[in-house]
Amino acid sequence: MRLYYNGLVIHQSQSDDGVIEVVDLGNTRSMHFGTFPRQSSMSLRTPHTLELSYTEAMMACLLLNPNPKRVLVVGLGGGSIVKFLLHHFPQCQIDAIEYRQDVVKVAHGYFNVPEDDPRLTINIGDGYAFVQQLYYQAEAEYDMVLVDAYDHVGMAASVGVQAFFDACAGVLTSQGVMSINLWGSDKLLFKQTMERINQSFDGKTMVLPVENKGNVIGLAMRQHVSSAQLKKLMAIVEKQEMQLNINLPKSLNELVRQNRSFIRRLFT
Repeated sequence: MRLYYNGLVIHQSQSDDGVIEVVDLGNTRSMHFGTFPRQSSMSLRTPHTLELSYTEAMMACLLLNPNPKRVLVVGLGGGSIVKFLLHHFPQCQIDAIEYRQDVVKVAHGYFNVPEDDPRLTINIGDGYAFVQQLYYQAEAEYDMVLVDAYDHVGMAASVGVQAFFDACAGVLTSQGVMSINLWGSDKLLFKQTMERINQSFDGKTMVLPVENKGNVIGLAMRQHVSSAQLKKLMAIVEKQEMQLNINLPKSLNELVRQNRSFIRRLFT
């Protein structure tokens, strides 16, 4: 048994895909894949809230599309983002794709992910293959594609290839946005991945570094969003934040401040 920050390990299981451990510490429950980093965390008092700062940053996409009707989630984990969306957007339909059946089982059993909510469909399989199928069969258009596909080693290789990002762009609505969790500490891989996203979305990309973390959130849109357009959002972001409580004003300020110089340094 591994020791995690003096927490209580309440579940351990192992399959061909690896280890899953669930750890309780005070009011927080976390999922681990046999390593110290938390794959997902949940407040036991308010299961729908976003406990990890990178998940809050991922939802900065709500600044760009504030009322999503259909969302694709690539990588379920403990279902933090799924539960957040179901709580705050009752009319939203969510499709999720998760590679590991055992992760889905633990998400249902320990992380309050609903099994019978008609608004949520969870598919088992490879995220790349799933999005490719949607793209080529023209089966769906999404307001958001949220990508957080990590195992105990790192980001799943198949969701970092050019064809995956081409397909993500292809399944979005004209106002749609993709939000992806990237690991900025691996500078070479991060640069390569952002270059691919930039190509798939014709340069309509932004980045949002997560404070005091190695995570960097990549945002990619079907339509260009200028700094002036971002600044106009400041008039309404406080109202959004009162409802959602995910540090949206801070994310907006960072997007306005960071992106022109950051993207220029990244791709030149």
